Amino acid sequence: MSSTVVSPIVRDSKLLIPRSMVSKPYFLPFFPLYATFLQVYLTDYDRYLGGSEWTFVVLGSIVSIHLLVFLMPSWNVKINALFNYTSVKSVDEASNILLHTTSNNGSDGIVSIQRVTEDGVLQVFFEFQKKRFLWHEKENVFSPPKFLIDNSPKIGDFVNCKGLKGDLTHSRRLYGTNSFDVPVPKFLELFKEHAVAPLFIFQLFCITLWLLDEFWYYSLFNLFVVVSMEAASVFQRLTTLNEFRTMGIKPFELYVYRDGKWQAIQSDQLLPMDLISITRTAEDSAIPCDLVLVDGSCIVNEAMLSGESTPLLKESIKLRPQDDYLQINDLDKNSILHGGTKALQVTAPESASGGIPLPPDGGALAVVTKTGFETSQGSLVRVMIFSSERVSVDNKEALFFILFLLNFAIFASWYVWVEGTRMGRIQSKLILDCILIITSVVPPELPMELTMAVNSSLGALSKFYIYCTEPFRIPLAGRIDVCCFDKTGTLTGEDLVFESLAGLSEDVEDIRHSYSAAEAPQNTVLVVGAAHALVRLDDGEVVGDPMEKATLKAFGWKVNDKDIASKKDIGDIKILRRFQFSSALKRSSSVASHKSKMFAAVKGAPETIRERLTTVPKNYDEIYKSFTRSGSRVLALASKNLKKMSNSDIDNLQREDVEERLTFDGFLIFHCPLKSDAIETIKMLNESSHRCVMITGDNPLTAVHVAKEVSIVERSTLILDRVSESNDELLFFTVDESVKIPFNPNADKFDRAKIFDKYDIAVTGYALDLLKKHSQLRDLLRHTWVYARVSPSQKEFILNELKDMGYKTLMCGDGTNDVGALKQAHIGVALLNGSEEGMKKMIEDRRIENMKNVYNKQIELFGKWGQPAPIVPELIAHCYPPGPKNPHYLKALEKTGVTITPEIRDLVTKANSKPAEAPKPIDTSKGKPSGSDLASLLMNSSDADAEEVPTLKLGDASCAAPFTSKLANVSAVTHIIRQGRCALVNTIQMYKILALNCLISAYSLSVIYLAGVKFGDGQATASGLLLSVCFLSISRGKPIEKLSKTRPQAGIFNVYIMGSILSQFAVHIFTLIYITTEIYKLEPREPQVDLEKEFSPSLLNTGIFLVQLAQQISTFAVNYQGEPFRENISNNKGMYYGLIGVTCLAVAGATEFIPELNESLSFVPMDEVFKFKLTSTLFLDFFGSLAAEYFFKYFFMDDKPADITIRSIEIA
Repeated sequence: MSSTVVSPIVRDSKLLIPRSMVSKPYFLPFFPLYATFLQVYLTDYDRYLGGSEWTFVVLGSIVSIHLLVFLMPSWNVKINALFNYTSVKSVDEASNILLHTTSNNGSDGIVSIQRVTEDGVLQVFFEFQKKRFLWHEKENVFSPPKFLIDNSPKIGDFVNCKGLKGDLTHSRRLYGTNSFDVPVPKFLELFKEHAVAPLFIFQLFCITLWLLDEFWYYSLFNLFVVVSMEAASVFQRLTTLNEFRTMGIKPFELYVYRDGKWQAIQSDQLLPMDLISITRTAEDSAIPCDLVLVDGSCIVNEAMLSGESTPLLKESIKLRPQDDYLQINDLDKNSILHGGTKALQVTAPESASGGIPLPPDGGALAVVTKTGFETSQGSLVRVMIFSSERVSVDNKEALFFILFLLNFAIFASWYVWVEGTRMGRIQSKLILDCILIITSVVPPELPMELTMAVNSSLGALSKFYIYCTEPFRIPLAGRIDVCCFDKTGTLTGEDLVFESLAGLSEDVEDIRHSYSAAEAPQNTVLVVGAAHALVRLDDGEVVGDPMEKATLKAFGWKVNDKDIASKKDIGDIKILRRFQFSSALKRSSSVASHKSKMFAAVKGAPETIRERLTTVPKNYDEIYKSFTRSGSRVLALASKNLKKMSNSDIDNLQREDVEERLTFDGFLIFHCPLKSDAIETIKMLNESSHRCVMITGDNPLTAVHVAKEVSIVERSTLILDRVSESNDELLFFTVDESVKIPFNPNADKFDRAKIFDKYDIAVTGYALDLLKKHSQLRDLLRHTWVYARVSPSQKEFILNELKDMGYKTLMCGDGTNDVGALKQAHIGVALLNGSEEGMKKMIEDRRIENMKNVYNKQIELFGKWGQPAPIVPELIAHCYPPGPKNPHYLKALEKTGVTITPEIRDLVTKANSKPAEAPKPIDTSKGKPSGSDLASLLMNSSDADAEEVPTLKLGDASCAAPFTSKLANVSAVTHIIRQGRCALVNTIQMYKILALNCLISAYSLSVIYLAGVKFGDGQATASGLLLSVCFLSISRGKPIEKLSKTRPQAGIFNVYIMGSILSQFAVHIFTLIYITTEIYKLEPREPQVDLEKEFSPSLLNTGIFLVQLAQQISTFAVNYQGEPFRENISNNKGMYYGLIGVTCLAVAGATEFIPELNESLSFVPMDEVFKFKLTSTLFLDFFGSLAAEYFFKYFFMDDKPADITIRSIEIA
C-alpha cells in the first residue's frame, strides 16, 4: 500500500507536476532530426539519399519514431508520467498524482489534485474511480472520506443522532451527491481513445506497409475490417456505460430531519449522518442509500445484493445498550438497510423520543451511513466498471511469446537483406520487406481471439442464467484445484422440512423416539409460537425464514398483524421483544406474553443452548447427536417464565439476562433434502481432478452426514472438536465415537499414518481458532474435507489460507453468510433461488421492453418525416391499444393467456374502424392502466401474471460474488469450470496456431519470396475465404458435458507446447524445402529472379501454393483442442466443413482430379511422378505434424492434478 495514498485499491503513488512543452521527449529532441534531414535533403541529397526511395525511408522512419514517442504516453501510465510530468515530494507543489492500482482493481491513472478554500481553510483532494481522496496534513496521506460506521462506532452515536445542521456545503463537497454519476462520452471521443491503442496503431502501420508494397485491395479490406471491429467495440462500451447509468436509483422525495425540523428533499441530496424517514413509496422506490435503523422496523427484500429472496425483518438498534459497539456483521446485521434493496413494509415508531417529532409520512427513523458509490450497491457498480475494463491476455506470457517469435523474424529479415543485396535489389525495397517480415510475427488477432473465447463463454453461461461481472476470471475457472461449498441452501435445499420433536421425556429409553407436533406439551408449543421472526405484511403474506414458516404451520400457529400469533386451542401470543439470530451466538430469542403469563422463548444450536440450561436432561447430547448423525438439522428449544414488566422494563432487558437459566423444552428435528443435482455435481468434480470441500456453520455430525451423501467424504471421518469449554484440549473422534484420539494443540503434532492416511478429516471452527498458529496448520487444511460450525470470518480465513498454499480456489454459497469467502476465492459463485420459468418470463419482458423502445423511436422518426406510423410488431401488439395500426392485437393478447370473448372482439372491431393514429403504449405505471375502458378491462385480466415476474435492480449482477447464478442449481459450478477450461484451452490453441502461422509467414516472406514465388488473385481468394471460415469458427467449439480428469495446460512455456510448435514448424520447413528441390529438378532455378514481375503460372508457384495450403490445414486440424475438453472438430461444423473444403481444394489441385478447377486457379499441368510426390508431401506434412503433436503431448504434457485433489490413501 502506498505511503501517500491509503486505500485498498491503490498500490503505489507519486506526486507530479507537468513538464514544460519544450522539455517533453517528443518535442525538442526531434527538431534537430528534422533540421538535419532538411539540410541533407537540400545540400547533400546525392551523397546521402541518392533517390526518392531512400528519401521516403529516412523521412518515414523519423516521422514513425516521432509518432511512436508521441503516442507512448497514451499507452502506458508510467511512460506518461515520465514524458509529461516531473515528480515532486511535496503535495503543496504537486498538481497531479500517479496512482498504481492493486490487482484486478482497474487501470493505473494520473489524476489532477484539486484545491478549494472553504471558510479560510484549504481543502486538497482528488477523485479516482469514483472515490474522493482527501489530504490529511497531520497524517501526511490522502485517504477516502471517513464514515462513522467504519470506525467501530457506539450504538449511542446513531440512536442520539439529531440530524445535520447549518451550512452543508463542506459535506456536499466531501461526500458528493447520493447518485451514480457515470459519464457517457460521445462515440467520436471514445473512438479516439480506441484509435490510439497500441494494437490499432500497429494494425494501421502494417496496412500502410502493405499499401506501400502495392497490395491495394488486401490493405483496404483489412483497413475496413479493423475500423469496423473498433467501431463495434466502441458501440459495445457505450451500451455498457449506458447500462451502468440505469443502475442508479431515480431520485425521489423523502423526509429528512435537518436544522431541527422535518423537511422534504430529493434522495440524491442525502448526506452521511442525515436522519431520514423510511417508507414504502408510491413508486415502490428502492432504499436510497446505506442506513442504520434507529427507531421503528421494516421488512426488506435484499435479493439484489445478497441473492436472498426471503424478505427480512429489520429492527432498530434503539433498545441495544448505547455504550455497546455497533456490530454490523453480526448482532446488528438486522438493523442495517442497504441501498438498492426494497422496503416491503414499514412500522413507524410508537412515539416520539429524544426530542425529535415523528415524521409527517409515518416512516421509520434511520441514519444515513454511506451514500453514492460508497454504498453496498455503489461498490458493486464500481466493481463492474473498474475491476477489469477489458479482457486481456497474460501480459508477461504474451510478451515473451512475441519475443520468442521475433528471433525467427530477425533471422528471416537478415536472410532477405543478405540475399536481396547479393541479387542487387533496391535497398529501400529490402527495408520495406524486412519490416513486413518483423511485423508478421506479431499476431494482432491474439487479443481479439481471446476476447471472442471469453465472450463465447459468457454467452454460454448466460443460457444457464449465470452472469459474470469480472470476465477476466473465466480462464481462471479452468485451473481450479479446490471447490468449496456451503451446505444449507447450496448442497441442500433452503426449505427445511419439519419432521418431528425429540427429547420431551427422560423416561423414554429409545433416544431416537420422536413426537409429532400434536403430541407436544403446551410449553413447547408456546416456545415454537414465540421464538420466530416471521411477520405478516399488510397484504396478508407472511414473510421470513422458510424453516420457521414450516414449523409454525406444522404446529398450527397463524401469524397475525402486530406480532401476534394465534392457535385455536391455545389463544394468542404477543411478541414483545425480539433478539434476532446471531451467527456468533448461534441462537435467537423472544420475550412474549400469553394470557397473563410473560415468558422468554429461546431457540438455537443444541450445544449453545446446553450451556444456558439450569438442568441438562439425561441423554441430551446422545439424543441430538443421534439425529444429526443421520443428517437432520436439530434446534434446541428452551424457555423461562418472566415476571410482569412494563414496556420500558422490557425495552431495558439485556439479551444475556433473557437467554440464561433456561428450562429445556425439546428438540426440533428438520430434514435437509439434498438438491437434485448435488450428488451428480460433486461426483463430476471428484472425477475431474478437483478437491471438493464443505464449509458450513451447521453441526459437524450433520455436515459429515451430508458430505458422505454427496461423496465429499468417502472414508470413515474423524471430527476435530473441543472436549469442553474449560480447557483448550481438542479431540479427534468418529461419528459414532468408537474412535477417540486426544490432541493438545499446544504440544502435539499430527500423526500422518494414524490420522490422515486412514481417515477423512472434519474440523470445527472452535478447533480452527486454537490451531491458527500451529506449525502443521496447512498440513491439516490439506487433509480436511469438512469444516463445520465456522463463522463467516473463518470461512474467509480458510479460503485465504488455501490461496496462500498455492491452490486455485472456488467458493459456492449463498449471498448472505458467505460474502467474505466468495470474494476471497479466485472464483466466487453466488446462488440465487429463482426459477427457470421466472427467468424466461423476465427475459421475455426485457425483449418486449426493448422492442417497445425501438418501436416508439420509429413512430417519432416517422412523425418527423411526415409519414404515418408503422404497423405495431406482433411481439408487442398487446402493449398498445387496438386500432388500424395494430392488426395483431387479438393474436398477441391471446398469447398472453387472455380469453378472447365476443365482447372484446366487438370492441376491437370498433377500434379498427376509427381513423388511424400513431399508437401509444398502454400506461401501467401506477398499477392500473389508463386510457380506454377496453385497455383497462384487458390489462386487469392479465395483471396477475405480470406481477409475479422478479426484477433485479442491477440486472444480472450480485455484490456477493463475481459469478451469480440466478438459479439455485449447484451445477452452476460445473458450467463455470467447463467454460473456464474451454476458454483456457482456446487460448493455448490460439497461441499455437498463430505462432505457426507467424513462423510460416516469416519463411514465406523471406525464402519463398526471394525464390520468385507469387500467388494469383484467384488462389489467394479461394484459400482465404475457406480459411477465414476456420478462423471465425475455431473459438466456437462447445465444451463436453463430462468434465475430464485431464487438466488443461496452464500456460504456453512448457516442453509440450513449445516442443510441439517447433517440431511442427520443422516438418513444415522440411516439406517446403523438399518440394522446392523436386520442382527445381524439373524447372531449373533462374539465375536472376525478377521479383517485380507480374504473376504468371509456374510449377514452382503451383507446388508451393498447394503445400502451404496443406500446412494451413494441418495447423488448424492438428492444433485444434477437442476432447477431452471440447467437442471434436467434426462437431464444430464451420471449422469442420471449412477444413474439408480446403483439403478437397488441395488434394484436387495436387492430383488434377478436376482439370477445370486447376485451370481456374492458374495451376500448371504436372506429370504423374510429380503429382504423386506432391500429393505424398501434402499427406506427409499433415501426418508429420500430427505425429509431432502426439509425441510431445504423450511424453511431456503436464496434466497432473494438484496434490490436494488426491486423498492420502491414494498417495500411499
